[in-house]
Amino acid sequence: AAPCGPDEGLVFAMSSAFAFPATLARALGRSPLGPRPLVARSIRAVRVSSRPALRAARAAADAVVDKAAHNDEQSALRDEMVSGCTECTMPFESERASALANAALADHTRLSAIAKDASERDDGVSKMALRALVVGAETGKLSKALLETGATHVLVLDHSRLMLDRAAEQFDGSETPGVVGNETGARFARADVCDVPAYQGPFDVVVFNDSLRHQADPAEALRRAVLLTRPGARVVVSERVSEESTEDDENAFDVDALVEDLPLQSIFDDPRRGKTMMRMTRDDDSSSESDETSPSFTERLPTRTSETYLDHRCGSVTHTYEVPPLFKLRDEIVLNAPVVEGFGRGSRLMGVPTANLDPAVLADELSRMRRGVYFGYARLPEDAKHGKWCKCVVNVGARPTFADGEGVTVEVHALRDFGRDFYGENMEVVVLGFLRPEMRFDGLSALVARIMADIGLARGALDERACRERVDETVGFQASDE
Repeated sequence: AAPCGPDEGLVFAMSSAFAFPATLARALGRSPLGPRPLVARSIRAVRVSSRPALRAARAAADAVVDKAAHNDEQSALRDEMVSGCTECTMPFESERASALANAALADHTRLSAIAKDASERDDGVSKMALRALVVGAETGKLSKALLETGATHVLVLDHSRLMLDRAAEQFDGSETPGVVGNETGARFARADVCDVPAYQGPFDVVVFNDSLRHQADPAEALRRAVLLTRPGARVVVSERVSEESTEDDENAFDVDALVEDLPLQSIFDDPRRGKTMMRMTRDDDSSSESDETSPSFTERLPTRTSETYLDHRCGSVTHTYEVPPLFKLRDEIVLNAPVVEGFGRGSRLMGVPTANLDPAVLADELSRMRRGVYFGYARLPEDAKHGKWCKCVVNVGARPTFADGEGVTVEVHALRDFGRDFYGENMEVVVLGFLRPEMRFDGLSALVARIMADIGLARGALDERACRERVDETVGFQASDE
């Protein structure tokens, strides 16, 4: 067993290629919370209003109990699914495995990079890895199909120990058995996707194998999974449907709506051009047919954001997305507003000073932006000394980790020390990329850790030649080397 760094509430105990989170292991014999709840973190005290903080703490504790109970229920249901006729409970598994492996890896940029790397080596073997995360083990056919199609490592998650055992049987006696460590092959973990630590990735493929709608919080599960990926990663969400399914059934679980706030773009909407912030639906398309002539559920065209289709061969609705290269936005967003006073937490508590732009001046621009974390370039255009553009990270949101106010704030962290305050002065920001949606964290230490990761991702993307060339050519300024 090994602790997961700062994630003190989670331990992956490796035994016979299986990993069990400590919180769930404790729940098997005692309270669902165990001696240390899932939300436990080593955090610094934050001075906030006691009543909102108390309500937030109670809500977090209730969520842990509800999630543990939900996961236990799913474990029992999935134990039953794999104990009887699997073709009855998981129909078309072989066909789905082949189709989903193809959706996840066909024309994948990482596969192309691996092939190029191999051609340049004397032994013809690439040292690069293509990691896949599968949520929903079933009997292991999908994980095996991914390895056969080009993945080098597959981590399979499920709440059912029996289902994981059954999936591991796919690799008995094979050349790529279920293993621990960094050896090529499949690994199996009885864990929740929201609890997978970052060091298990980054993943190039994530597949929700008829499992997303069964998560305790589907939106949070998808959000956490995407945070484990890197640019160019493919995310596939596939759900089984029956012949009796109706349009209302499909609309009740709208995957496209969940993706709107994530750095994902449909592979059928050219994700390599970047993320679009506005969702285009059939109703927005002037060429769409009238209600009287609209196609049936099985023939309906997809929305602009995702190729959503019913595959009669395997009875599934499948959505396929990609993380755009360098997390880029398809269209740049320019912000120009005076700097106003904020809450003072950036420098005082987190060591990340920020300039707060007046949101009232940016109403039009904010209407085109989702709440979340962006990056780009910033400058003080009226300052002769600091008028040169510098890299920056931008947060647009309502501070969900702190219960201390309402309304949206626009916070800019420049990756350069200006050496002075500049309240009342105009700041200009060119937003080029979108990293992640706004999220609530368990405490200040978790928030600061994520902010540091965001800064690292932003700096890495802005250092790439493709991003700098885009700045120079389309925004009209020479990017600073700082």
